[in-house]
Amino acid sequence: MGEKILRGKEAIRQYMATTYLKPPEFEVRELIGENDFVTALGNITLEDQNGKPIHYSYCDVWRFRESRMAELMAFVIETDRSEGI
Repeated sequence: MGEKILRGKEAIRQYMATTYLKPPEFEVRELIGENDFVTALGNITLEDQNGKPIHYSYCDVWRFRESRMAELMAFVIETDRSEGI
C-alpha cells in the first residue's frame, strides 16, 4: 500500500519475477472472512541478493466479486523476527 499500484495479472507476474529471487516463506497467523472480504495477517521471510533472510509482517485484504478476486490491498513492513505478528 503506497509503494506501488499493480494492475492486471501480467504486472503482478513481472513484479514477482524481479522481487522474489527465491520463493518467499509465508506464515499465515490469522484469516478473517466477512461478506466479500478476506483478510490475512502473518509473516513473510525473503532472502536478499546475498542470501540473508529479511523478515516482514503483512496484512492482505482481498475483495471478491462474483466469486473472483476483484482487489487486493497489501500492507507490508520490515520487522525483526521477534517483532512479527
